[in-house]
Amino acid sequence: MKNNPLTSNLAIILLGVLLAVTLFVTGYKSDEKDVELSDPHSKVNSTDVEIEDEVPSNLDEEVDFALANIEKGKSSGDMSLVMNEGIMKLLAVTKKDSNNIRAIYYLGLFSLESGQLQKAEKRFEKLVSLQPQNEEYVNTLQKIRNQIGK
Repeated sequence: MKNNPLTSNLAIILLGVLLAVTLFVTGYKSDEKDVELSDPHSKVNSTDVEIEDEVPSNLDEEVDFALANIEKGKSSGDMSLVMNEGIMKLLAVTKKDSNNIRAIYYLGLFSLESGQLQKAEKRFEKLVSLQPQNEEYVNTLQKIRNQIGK
């Protein structure tokens, strides 16, 4: 019995999707630096976010889309996906809404991850100014300042 090329292609696509979902759900782990991407600000569970070619319709969706692309890029080693469809999308959200907590928060975490302490400090200063009662932001800002030597 001959294999139907359509069936073979469909099986390969399904395996690829399963692998991508598994990598996304288990998260990206780095021996050098780990950034926790659990989102205390989201109303959407990160495992519910699908990476699509569609343009997101609101800022929360844009942040979810960017984070999903960052995870996908990290797991596949595609740093252009991380930068162009992840970090740049988060920056675009902050251009539309300079007080978007989630976008600023993740940009701050990624600044920390990449060793850009001055950028991280500015982002966490902004978060503390927006939510001075948030202990996570205050503590993270203090840790950054300790690393910088302030």
